[in-house]
Amino acid sequence: MLYYSELLNIEGVKPDLLVGVADIATASQVGLDQEEINPSQVRSVLEANGVDFSPRVIAFASLKGGTGKTTSSVTTAVRAVDYGFRPCLLDLDSQGSASLALGVVPKDDDDVFVDVWQNPSESLPRALIEHSSGISLLPSSLDNSLLDVQLVNPSAQKSAVREVCSTVTRERYDLVVIDCPPSLGTAVISTICAADVIVIPTNSDRFSLKAVELTIQEINAICETFGLISPSIRVLYTKFDKRLRLAHDTLEFLSARYPAELISPPIRTSSEYAKQLEVQKTVFAGRKKSVAREDYDHLVRELLGVKAKIADDSPVDMRSGVF
Repeated sequence: MLYYSELLNIEGVKPDLLVGVADIATASQVGLDQEEINPSQVRSVLEANGVDFSPRVIAFASLKGGTGKTTSSVTTAVRAVDYGFRPCLLDLDSQGSASLALGVVPKDDDDVFVDVWQNPSESLPRALIEHSSGISLLPSSLDNSLLDVQLVNPSAQKSAVREVCSTVTRERYDLVVIDCPPSLGTAVISTICAADVIVIPTNSDRFSLKAVELTIQEINAICETFGLISPSIRVLYTKFDKRLRLAHDTLEFLSARYPAELISPPIRTSSEYAKQLEVQKTVFAGRKKSVAREDYDHLVRELLGVKAKIADDSPVDMRSGVF
């Protein structure tokens, strides 16, 4: 859950908005960083402050693997709960990395996307797995590799993920997060047709950077083919290591090449991801502060439209990405 101090750090939120929501007396005694506010209370405050909770679909996609799609999609979905959103995570990668990251291994009789896309209104929400983090998950398995056969028809490609997302949002969910496989298969094509926002994670290597360019080209080509408005495209630089000259050169290149799309600051390298993955949690599982927690909190706020106050003495230059 969000801490009292984190909620007060959101642009426009003032202490008087929290009367009757947070225990201000308790907060003053135990400290602002220890008083937690549950998601429904956070949602009430943010809605009163003009934050938009209308349903949306955010996909993490890249034609190259290893760029941070799964970490970013799982972390985004889990953190969105703290801000009062009701997220559903769709795992479309047949390797099931997002499912495994949450400790979910589908049983033989559990439904995955390939089982529900043709009749989502009948199959959902019973196919969704409620996770202890507060999100719901449509898990994945090797069965999803059959999608390239099942979605061979262009009309099916256009509608499959879109219909599933529409069914999900007709339930109690207002955020659908999609973890895509690292290829241009039919699952990704169908996701492009459904997404409001597509986040393309990238690293410093030239193959990742080339994948950003190719992914954007394919998004535009697919939308043109199907006569759709292109989704909002965002580029996310992950595994930023400020000790390396290459990292700064890459950040400079991305800033010049994708000035409107690049999310700044980048996601810095941290051992916290691996530590939390071992226990099937995210960097928001505990109270410990870290650069990983800070960076992904900024990402989630950016994607959800929850603006943070900018302090004059902030050690981070948001415009240049210099730390």
